[in-house]
Amino acid sequence: MFRRATCADADEIAKLYNQAMKPGIFAMSPFAPDTRNKRVAWLREHKDPYPAFVYQIDNGKIIGWCSLSTLSVRPEYTDVAETSRYIDENHRGEGLGKLMFAHLVETARALGFRLLVSTAYERNVRSLKSAAPFFDRVAVQHEVACIHGEWHNVVWLWKKLR
Repeated sequence: MFRRATCADADEIAKLYNQAMKPGIFAMSPFAPDTRNKRVAWLREHKDPYPAFVYQIDNGKIIGWCSLSTLSVRPEYTDVAETSRYIDENHRGEGLGKLMFAHLVETARALGFRLLVSTAYERNVRSLKSAAPFFDRVAVQHEVACIHGEWHNVVWLWKKLR
């Protein structure tokens, strides 16, 4: 189930983020591991209209987190939110990505956002597949991210909410 993330979740949020940033996965070199202190500061900033959520299974274990963030600090973007999603490596491919997208779309709509955007590396097929029922693919930035000396494309997705 989803619930609002709190500072007590900072260790688990950092752990899940660090899993995704493992060498050879999606980290841009060099990668400084996330820490509890960084996530506590981040969580203190992630309040409405930019909440963060954790997903817990029945035994209380956190197996994923997601959030809405500002797309830009520029005032003309205040009606737009960006998504982030991170899932425990042992629970990927179980449908949680789709649940997270559905939850973020519903939350963003309830908070009054006009548009929701998401990005993913083009090689992250699983993330793009879980976004497909909710988002339209609107752009590809070619070779904008260098990961371990290889250039990768970034796909931009959007969902019009109103």
